[in-house]
Amino acid sequence: MRVGIDIVEVPRFRALLERHGERALLRLFTAQELAYAQRARPELRVQRLAARFAAKEAFCKALGRAVPFREIEVLPGKNGPRLLWRGREFPVSLTHTAAVAAAVVLIPSPAREAAPAG
Repeated sequence: MRVGIDIVEVPRFRALLERHGERALLRLFTAQELAYAQRARPELRVQRLAARFAAKEAFCKALGRAVPFREIEVLPGKNGPRLLWRGREFPVSLTHTAAVAAAVVLIPSPAREAAPAG
């Protein structure tokens, strides 16, 4: 199993979005992620996006290589958030406050073939 973790300072992330505007949003997030953030109270919108950004960073760390962020999608689910990449779902945990957002992502090891008996 591979684990990735990341933490984002929400005020710095807000400044990045203010500096780069819609161009940054469209480069970092999918339409569904942006729609989810927009449904929140204004003070939570940037926190939700920062947490998703942290999840994408954490996923890349666990994967061991960079992936375009728009290929990774973090959406709400019945039992909490879910991270999707290339048709697969990965366990993710998000948390955020006005100051920080953090995420942990797990990439399960591929199933090992059983050794032959005897």
